[in-house]
Amino acid sequence: MPNRSPSILAEDQGLANERLRAAMVAANVTTEGLADHLGIDPKSVDRWITTTRIPHARNAHAVAKVLRIDPYYLWPMLDERHRSSVSPRDELMACYPSRGAIPHGLWRGTLLEASSVIDLAISNLIFLTNAVFDLHAILVAKSEAGVRVRIATPAGSGQHVALMDVFPSFPGVKLVTHPGLRADLYRADDELLVITPVDGLTPVLSPVLHLRRVGPAPLTAGYLTALDNIFETATPMEQADAP
Repeated sequence: MPNRSPSILAEDQGLANERLRAAMVAANVTTEGLADHLGIDPKSVDRWITTTRIPHARNAHAVAKVLRIDPYYLWPMLDERHRSSVSPRDELMACYPSRGAIPHGLWRGTLLEASSVIDLAISNLIFLTNAVFDLHAILVAKSEAGVRVRIATPAGSGQHVALMDVFPSFPGVKLVTHPGLRADLYRADDELLVITPVDGLTPVLSPVLHLRRVGPAPLTAGYLTALDNIFETATPMEQADAP
């Protein structure tokens, strides 16, 4: 590590990006390795870790893809200096009265276009496998291409049994169950489909929001946080199936 003055070290320690540091440790990625992948000087990566410096959007998204994590989690202020104020209305693409009203190709199309993250927190796996006939093939191919894929089903619902039947061999994909799963959250990169539960209505009749994250995401941020919380507090499928 290059020599630094005590004042710079003190400043860095107070401004360190601990989220980035932790993500690199979890992914077993070194400063030099990340810099080499991006084709930049390791000193730039070091500054992202030890200060509040925010990389250009291109590099930030490239880092997020390597680490399989949300770039806005690593840098919440990413792109803010380049954007006008974003309102929740900017993120709402469409609202459907029920999932049956959603254009059939939307489910499959968003998955096919995903390049970094796919998160499925779903209460009805059978519906999704019917809506996307080649779901298994798409998710396997995306995982092999470096896309982070996570799937959560409700604990105690029997959905995990169906999930294991659909995906008998699914290396590199996180399969979990969660007791608090209510709203169906379907994410492919910046595209979200949210089936919102309504008391007295069956899920098939619940309204659906089609959201697209824009910048700091005042509307979708809550759902993205909910997804991270679900997968952080869920039970891995292997444990759920253990006698």
